[in-house]
Amino acid sequence: MGVSKNHHLVPRHWLSAFAEEGHVLGRWRNGAEYRTRLRGAAAAQHFNTDPLAEGERRTVLETYLGDRVDSPAARVMRRIRHGHWPLEEKDQETLLEALAWQLVRTRAFRAWDEQVGEHLFPPLWAAEAVEWIEERYGRALTPEQRLQIFHAALRESPPSSVITDQRMALRSAIRAFERVRAFLSFEERRLILLQSDRPLLMIGDSGVVLRRKDGTHDTTPPLLVATTQLLAPLSPRHLIISTTRSHYRPQAVLSPKLAAKVNTGAAAWCQEAVYRLPSMPWPSRLRIPETAPHVRAPNIIADPDDGQPARKPCHPEIRDPELKSILQQFNEASAMGTDNPRHTRPAAP
Repeated sequence: MGVSKNHHLVPRHWLSAFAEEGHVLGRWRNGAEYRTRLRGAAAAQHFNTDPLAEGERRTVLETYLGDRVDSPAARVMRRIRHGHWPLEEKDQETLLEALAWQLVRTRAFRAWDEQVGEHLFPPLWAAEAVEWIEERYGRALTPEQRLQIFHAALRESPPSSVITDQRMALRSAIRAFERVRAFLSFEERRLILLQSDRPLLMIGDSGVVLRRKDGTHDTTPPLLVATTQLLAPLSPRHLIISTTRSHYRPQAVLSPKLAAKVNTGAAAWCQEAVYRLPSMPWPSRLRIPETAPHVRAPNIIADPDDGQPARKPCHPEIRDPELKSILQQFNEASAMGTDNPRHTRPAAP
């Protein structure tokens, strides 16, 4: 049986905890509300489909998420809701992997990744232009000349859309998953379960939320600093927190005040909608922001280098052989229409 072209950004088993009679109530950014069946909530057509593959290879990532992530996580989350806490080591690892994937499998992460790329592309283009000039003239430039070329190329940089790579978003999600899992697995971090005796929580179409130490939900890098909390509503009554803070007891009562903060985060991080039990009223003071989260443009400062070879960034090692094989598929040579500084003709110094 083939995998559905309708890919859930929040797993269906997770959303079902916020449903009644197979439906959730969704509120969109414009204030409209719709009673939505689970199969259509927090979903997107072909979101994880490989556009350059054929047959079963087109849906390898979606199949992996369903079989290796969602099915095991559904069992663990169901146990948590039924009172099994703390978790055994294997179940905790399963939950951590599900939480890590939930941060990178959504429209929110894809929009974040695209915005960061748009901000980084001009300086990377300009740096390539400096190298192209040095190769063309067969000599090293002075630090002043390098800065001159860099700033000239920076001003003339084309948009990042000149590079067309239809698999980039899929690769980014896999690589980011490894970083997020490592972040959640730091020895200083722990998982806290908070519960209430009545429905208090809603869930956004991003599933989980990052909350900074100052209480904001800003998406501008860096995101995963040591003090960042990850908030994961598992049901209207159950909240998981990944935190380094010591004032939480391992298992405690979820207060209405904290629930309100979690719901504010769900509204802040959503791309389209926030979902809740159809019988649960919308909090009177909660508003969904008019626009989706955005990454602020950085201030770019260029200084002469010290003559030492630059340390090139590297991606984390993919530990799961099956996931590593999927990444290799997404790295295969693809039809790409690309331009780069080596195709341009910056002014000579």
